[in-house]
Amino acid sequence: MNITLRIMLAAFLLCLTLDAKTIIDTEGKKIILPDNINRVFGASPPTNYLIYALNPDKMIGLNFKAKNAQNGADGKFLNKKFLSLPVIGSFHGGGQGINLETLMKHKPELILVWQDDMMVQSIKKELKKINTPALMIPFREVTDMPLAFRIAGDAIGESKRGETLAKYSQNIINEVKANVSKTKPTRYYYAEGLDGLSTECDQSFHVEAINFAGGVNVHKCRQKELLGLEKISFETLLRYNPDVIFVQTAVVYNDLKDDPMWKNLKAVKNGRIYLVPVQPFNWIDRPPSFMRVLGIQWLANKLHPQTYKIDINKRTKEFYDLFLHVKLTDQQTKNLLGVK
Repeated sequence: MNITLRIMLAAFLLCLTLDAKTIIDTEGKKIILPDNINRVFGASPPTNYLIYALNPDKMIGLNFKAKNAQNGADGKFLNKKFLSLPVIGSFHGGGQGINLETLMKHKPELILVWQDDMMVQSIKKELKKINTPALMIPFREVTDMPLAFRIAGDAIGESKRGETLAKYSQNIINEVKANVSKTKPTRYYYAEGLDGLSTECDQSFHVEAINFAGGVNVHKCRQKELLGLEKISFETLLRYNPDVIFVQTAVVYNDLKDDPMWKNLKAVKNGRIYLVPVQPFNWIDRPPSFMRVLGIQWLANKLHPQTYKIDINKRTKEFYDLFLHVKLTDQQTKNLLGVK
């Protein structure tokens, strides 16, 4: 955590101590909150899922349907109330767009906003039309997650839970960072879209977790839109010839790993093509949620199996128990990891 964020966090905590109703966010703005907050909404999926990790009972609705192409949302791993929450909508235009009148019918006491969202300015403008307080949450980078847990946890009355998740996350972040800093980055390709030929720019937030875990993206470009999904040709991919390929969806993964054309790629020849786990939420992206705490461990183990030698089965069970209150069986863990 850099010195600026440390100062902001200190100010945030001080205000909570002095006046339970007044906090200062990471932008230095004073925000008045109710003493007891029980109804919270995330303006974007990363912040909405953050609320789930802290206390799912305080969520009032979803940005989009819980189960979709990028997220498993399996009832075995999720709070039943979460699965029955209404879809209020999203500010991002994907799926059901948000309507402020509809949002206010659900009586939110606090709205969490992703500070690094590419649409944050337009979201702020919209939220000025209502009286509900909004709190900015830094969450773009993997290293932002401990601070995000602390800030959001304190704001919604879940300080102890937030601190527990923050400390665990920081330990994992430190471990992965220390390990991959000693190794040469592994060249990877992130396969998305129905044909695997949509991908992300090398510095996109969509691949933040993969980069942090010791990967270097073969596709160099500048992300122009929030959605990402840059199209490339197979000839371009063949020219890239990555060492590792991560695939976003199961249908595409099953097609690509047996595709005669894709078998010309080094990663496929060497059996280093991997399906990203998506239960109950995607482990690395779409959205980039708290699941990245587990995702960076899985990624580092795939990118650097010789140096990052962890018991990923044990780590998965540990994570699900702490973050999701789920005790996994051995078979469930194998299923999550795609182990036969």
